[in-house]
Amino acid sequence: MSAVRSVKVMAMQSRHNKATIVSMAVISMGLAALLHEALGHGAMAWLRGDGVTQLTSNHLSDEVPDRLVEAGGTIVNLLTGGVAFALSFRARPHLRYFLCLFAAVSLLDGAGYFLFSGIGGVGDWAAVISGLPHQAALRTAVAIFGAVSYYLCVKLIGISLRPFIASRAEYNAVGRLPYLAACIFYCIAGALDPLGIKLLFLSTIPAAFGGLSGLLWADNLLQKATPAQPLAIDRAPAWWWMAGIFGVGFIVVLGRGINFGH
Repeated sequence: MSAVRSVKVMAMQSRHNKATIVSMAVISMGLAALLHEALGHGAMAWLRGDGVTQLTSNHLSDEVPDRLVEAGGTIVNLLTGGVAFALSFRARPHLRYFLCLFAAVSLLDGAGYFLFSGIGGVGDWAAVISGLPHQAALRTAVAIFGAVSYYLCVKLIGISLRPFIASRAEYNAVGRLPYLAACIFYCIAGALDPLGIKLLFLSTIPAAFGGLSGLLWADNLLQKATPAQPLAIDRAPAWWWMAGIFGVGFIVVLGRGINFGH
């Protein structure tokens, strides 16, 4: 019986093409990071009249520290993640899964920053509340808000990925594989950051493997009802090519960063 069960599990997992899943994970991670740094921090800096000096895959440097600029990245991630989650229910399977992954990366990154900053006293939201009175109370409030919002985001991820999961074992391919692919890709780019190895260990690795860790246990919050017609991620070479071109460009260009003169 165990052999038959193993064959059935393998058959379930083979419904999804792993190369396509990894490709979508790479694009999702890179796009979410780019929106966080360039649109969130960068656009807010421009609106505030603050000069941007450097943009990389992992940070944006500006001339004048500003609380709104620091908050911009998280706000953009939460907004774009929410929009992607809403749109995913009207898309076809491949685009639907990509939107689910992008929503997962964006929402977990956004909510995770509150928790990370509240507990560790570093990161975007630590800079937002820096210098304000009652630091202990503020950090506690930020951490609690982060923990609650992070849990809710993981719950949404479980809802969005459920149509792709015919059995619990399939979550390894649908949820945990893209987690590893996205984290490794982001860390490769982060290793080239001009701020050096210290940033890699203090920011890049925790933000990736810690911030997206909700993908490791979102299957615990899945609805018990199995979808009547489970969706599949098929072999899709177009996604492979897009991920290759986008991924190499992201690492080569944004890994080392873009400098701006003023």
